[in-house]
Amino acid sequence: MVTGKTALVVDDYHSMRLTLKEHLQGFGFSVMEAENGLQGLEMARKDPPDIIFTDIVMPVMDGLELCQELKNDPALVGVPVVVLSTHADASYILKAIHNGADDYVPKPIEAPLLKKVVARLLHD
Repeated sequence: MVTGKTALVVDDYHSMRLTLKEHLQGFGFSVMEAENGLQGLEMARKDPPDIIFTDIVMPVMDGLELCQELKNDPALVGVPVVVLSTHADASYILKAIHNGADDYVPKPIEAPLLKKVVARLLHD
């Protein structure tokens, strides 16, 4: 589906990064991982991915701050950002979109929805 593309997964829980990594590798992505928003931002600036998936609630820098930083960086503004969270109520979704997220996927992650979001954002 997306051979040759890179995804960055930013989540403070190793098990969540692993689950998402398995899904994304199944779609053909090469996957980079970060434990918090600051680490993710540094990785994205060093080697821009094709798409970024981030949790909202994390230590050091949360996903909303990460979205803002990415969308304020001319080199990364075009990289789609998907926010992932167990907080699926409208206020969190609106905050994520307001802060620059391109889409929102609730946890637990379902592969068919994830695949649709990836296809839409990467126009595959």
